[in-house]
Amino acid sequence: MATLRNLRLGSWQMIAACAPIAAMAWGLYAWRHSAAQPDAGKRDQTVVREEGGAREADQARAVLLRAERPAAAGADESGVAGQSRATAPYAPAPSAEADTALTSAVRANKPPSATEVIEMTLRPAKPKSAGDVSVRRRTLGQARSALAGGDLIAARAIMSAGVVGGLSPTEEAEARAELSRLADVLLFSRASNTNDPLTGTCTVAAGDTLYEIARRHRVTERLLMRVNGIIEPNRLHVGQRLKVVHGPFRGVISKSHHRMDVFLADVLVRSFRVGLGTNGGTPTGSWVVNSKLENPDWTNPETGRYYLADDPENPIGERWLGLEGRTGDAAGRAGFGIHGTIDPASIGEDSSMGCIRLAPADAEMVYDLLVIGQSEVRVEG
Repeated sequence: MATLRNLRLGSWQMIAACAPIAAMAWGLYAWRHSAAQPDAGKRDQTVVREEGGAREADQARAVLLRAERPAAAGADESGVAGQSRATAPYAPAPSAEADTALTSAVRANKPPSATEVIEMTLRPAKPKSAGDVSVRRRTLGQARSALAGGDLIAARAIMSAGVVGGLSPTEEAEARAELSRLADVLLFSRASNTNDPLTGTCTVAAGDTLYEIARRHRVTERLLMRVNGIIEPNRLHVGQRLKVVHGPFRGVISKSHHRMDVFLADVLVRSFRVGLGTNGGTPTGSWVVNSKLENPDWTNPETGRYYLADDPENPIGERWLGLEGRTGDAAGRAGFGIHGTIDPASIGEDSSMGCIRLAPADAEMVYDLLVIGQSEVRVEG
């Protein structure tokens, strides 16, 4: 027992003596290891800095790319609206309206086409009259936006102003076609828009006739019949509500384009191709409608040949609107008129004796729009 007790006491003494030696050895090992790699921590920090620098560089490049897009719709020294010095001359430049529409669309989580039309314009390297082009495109873009938003009255006004102001041939054709469709909806249909200053309604009173109602509004009976779907104009009844159009209509004829535009106030409602006089024989200036005839007979002033009203060879067709010259070369002139034709190939040509020729269907519509003593027709070069 004594021997066993002495052995245990000796083991604890040996462990107590070895523990400090082991701790010192471990400390020495750790110190030598760290001394052997003094830059390890710095290398780790360098890696972190490099990764952070790469991210900062990427962010800088992203900001630079965004900076190439014009931040405002102002003009720089070149005079091009919305152009920035940092923008390449061939880069697409959305307008301020486009940016606003796109931002609104993104916020609404909808595609831009579902909210507002966005038009992009490519800027040439050396723009010519770029300011005017920008205004025209912006005007037509605003009209498209108004249409998309259901504001037909505003779209009609914008496009009519654009046509008068001078659009490119493609834009002008688009505007004229759209204005014709708008006229069919707003003017020539039975639908009545309370916001339309060109139309209204009236209630038939005792003693009213369609002729009298048309006269008050300076339009034709035929137009009111067309608009209201009236078949028998003499069978109105008291209290009947009618849609009316506030006239008069007027015509503008462009000799250089062989075109007749019909306006109501400042709104273009129709465009027609016309035939004109040989050798510039249709006098320019202003005229007023002074007579109207359906299915007229006619005497050729050059040959003296007389054509009966129902003669299929009657050159002036089924409609005649006589004109009286007031100003310009037309002043004091008579014997000229607007009429149909049995020769559709003459439309767009200078082949008449000075009168203005229309295709048969077009002549009928113009006949229903223009009013004796009220409607002016201006012929321009």
